[in-house]
Amino acid sequence: MNRISAVSTKVLSAASLRKLEDAGLDCLSHDFVLPTYRKDCNSVMHDTVLVSSQNALHGCNWEGRRVLCVGEATAEELRQRGAEVHSVHTNAASLTREALSLDVPCTFLCGSTRMPTIENGFTEAGGVLQVVEVYDIIPNGIRVNPEVEAVLFFSPTGVKSFHALNSCHPRAFCIGPTTAEAARTFGHEALFVTNPSREGVVDLVIATLRP
Repeated sequence: MNRISAVSTKVLSAASLRKLEDAGLDCLSHDFVLPTYRKDCNSVMHDTVLVSSQNALHGCNWEGRRVLCVGEATAEELRQRGAEVHSVHTNAASLTREALSLDVPCTFLCGSTRMPTIENGFTEAGGVLQVVEVYDIIPNGIRVNPEVEAVLFFSPTGVKSFHALNSCHPRAFCIGPTTAEAARTFGHEALFVTNPSREGVVDLVIATLRP
């Protein structure tokens, strides 16, 4: 069986790396972006809070908060912190539609670098949204073998960090449609999982490249 070379733009668990190796994929695993958490953030004004990234979970006391979030892993962490998880979504567009249907003021905890999906949706609908930036993203890219055959992307910022130092366009496996769209703008053929998780992306790579 010929080996397949891949690169993950987020560090994978030892179990995921073993799964890839057992399937005949040699995967370089590296965090192409790093979050830095802000110590001083604005206070959260509303009881309904929107979260699209686990990096934002330090941003408030979650006891008694009603939360709409992206991803089951984020939802589980929120429950452990005492939040009431109202709904779990696969992307920010779905989250925005659900939040607007509640017709209540919301707070969006986010990073300084983000897609404008949630903010644009609230602006267009005339909804009340407080935006609180609780972390920053620092590029942390490395050069990879230009012959790499697959790349795993977990955010649009990860796509940008990858291409800050690399010009190759291997097939991209992405955590969601927004990340896949970002990958396509750089010339990748991009697939994405419907239920966002790192493990889901790994499984998609194996199912596609080792059917």
